[in-house]
Amino acid sequence: MSQRSLEAREPVARAKRPESHTRDRVRFRTATAADVPALVPLINAAYLREAHVLPPPRIDEELLGEEIAEKTSRMIVAEISGEPAGCICLRIDARGAHFGVLAVAPDHQGVGLAPLLVGEAERRALAEGQDVLRLDCAKETGMPAYYASLGYEIEKETPGHFYQNRKVRKGPITRVDMMKRIR
Repeated sequence: MSQRSLEAREPVARAKRPESHTRDRVRFRTATAADVPALVPLINAAYLREAHVLPPPRIDEELLGEEIAEKTSRMIVAEISGEPAGCICLRIDARGAHFGVLAVAPDHQGVGLAPLLVGEAERRALAEGQDVLRLDCAKETGMPAYYASLGYEIEKETPGHFYQNRKVRKGPITRVDMMKRIR
């Protein structure tokens, strides 16, 4: 087993405080359909960390294109030196604000970019009149502790859940629903 494979199984227990050079270099923008070819491999590479729980791929070009085109979605891209370094999907609909598909390119991991992406999603949700932001994740990935370090609280856990879209069904996992008051 490669060193990367071993590292991929280690949960990320706490969010890393963004390094000042990262904070100064990152620019946020909303994704367009033209970003799909660059974002799909970035997302899939970032989610290899969870491959032992949810086998890859995480997303394909068709599904990401549909997500970007969805009127309730805002795919936020973090660029460093003009290149996509990470992304997060913010969805605001009748049920409120929710984020997912938080991904940081492997060569930009460990410098605090993910907390900056979550912070940008929080700012945008707040600007659209939301006072709570929600997410869900698989308990088996260790991510609930990571999100707790960003101020998110567990609302409920659902064992035996399957991650599913119209193309794949993966699981079972323990789905953890979390929330944070952002106002």
